[in-house]
Order: sequence, then structure tokens, then C-alpha cells
Amino acid sequence: MWSSALPRKFILQRHQQEVLNQPKLPLGFSWRPIIHFAFWALLWSVYLLVLCGISLEQFGGLWEMFKSTYGFILAVEDLSPSIGILWYFFAEVFDFLRNFFLIAFHVNILFMILPLAIQLHHRPCFLAFVFIAIFSMLKSHPSVGDSALYLGLLGWFVNELADMQFSFFLFCGYFGVSLLSPVMHNLWIWRGTGNANFYFATAMVYACLQVSYFYFLIHCFFFL
Repeated sequence: MWSSALPRKFILQRHQQEVLNQPKLPLGFSWRPIIHFAFWALLWSVYLLVLCGISLEQFGGLWEMFKSTYGFILAVEDLSPSIGILWYFFAEVFDFLRNFFLIAFHVNILFMILPLAIQLHHRPCFLAFVFIAIFSMLKSHPSVGDSALYLGLLGWFVNELADMQFSFFLFCGYFGVSLLSPVMHNLWIWRGTGNANFYFATAMVYACLQVSYFYFLIHCFFFL
């Protein structure tokens, strides 16, 4: 009767203190799950490559597949206009500096992996979300579908993002770019009344919006 008359908050705090005061058993590290995961991942990769090699034998094999997929993204040989900014940059850069800037842009992604993995090791789902967002932003030939992938995953973190700053500003920015981008593309490519700077301006605004969104997202998780 006495315990039922106590406030519920007091009982919950007392229970939490009892749980925290319990001795913690040391957790032993085991290589077994890591070896199992590496084995099955390697087996699945080999099986998938064999199937791709058989199906693409008459089209050039695996080398042609890698060249048309990963090579297309890494080499940035196609400078067709896209929603990204690298096509304009490499169209203007000097040829003898092309390889330097190409390596610098791609290595920039690698420098972010380890610090984020160390800082967010306790939030694996959010870490995967951040990696998807970074790869979508720094991709050489991005598309709207790349942004739709990580924006569609925001539902996982509704509670954490409730206090996110400038969310209305970011929403209006995305909405404005989605309207202006096809208009500028039409004026430049089809009507010929504009130039590349018209379309590149919308690509720059889109890139700035993505960087701002990523900054406020990280700030919301670490400082709020």
C-alpha cells in the first residue's frame, strides 16, 4: 500500500538506479561472427560475379560491366549536364590538373568514413544513413533518386529531428530547386535562350542545400 502511494516517477527513478548499480559482466570479444560474416559475404560476392560473368559474356564480360558502372562514376568522362556540379567543374579545369582534382574529390569521401564510424559506432542505423547521404551528395553524376533514397529514411529519426533548425528553410529550398531546375534545363538545352550558368546555378543551390541539410542533421544529433 505504501509503494502504490508513491509517485510513479519516483518508482521509475529508483528502478533505474537499481539497474545501473547492478554489476556489469565483462563482454568477451569473439572473432567467430566476424569470420562467419566475411565468409558468407565472400561466397555471395563470388557467386554473384560468376552469374554476372556468364550473363555478360557476349557483351564484354565483367570488365565491361565495371567500366560502365563504377568506371563511369569514378572517371567522370561523360560531362553531360546533371544535377551535380562536377560536370561543370571538369569541363572548365585544365587537362593536366584533371587527374589531381579527380583523386582529390574521390579521396575526400574516404577521409570521412573512419571519423564518422568512430563517432557514431553506437548508432549504426544513423551511421548508415549518414554514409548514404554523403555518397549521394558527393557522387559525380547524382540524380534526384539519390536524394530521394536518404530523404525517404528520415522517418527513422523523427524524434531526434523534432528540434532540427531551419527545417522550413530547407524544405522551401528543395521545393524551389525542384521547380527551377527543369525550367533552366529547358531554357538552355531546348530553347537555346540561356547558357550553362543558368542550369549550373540551380545545381550549386542544390549542392548548398544538401550540405546545409547534412550540417544541421549532424548538429541536431550531437548538440541538441
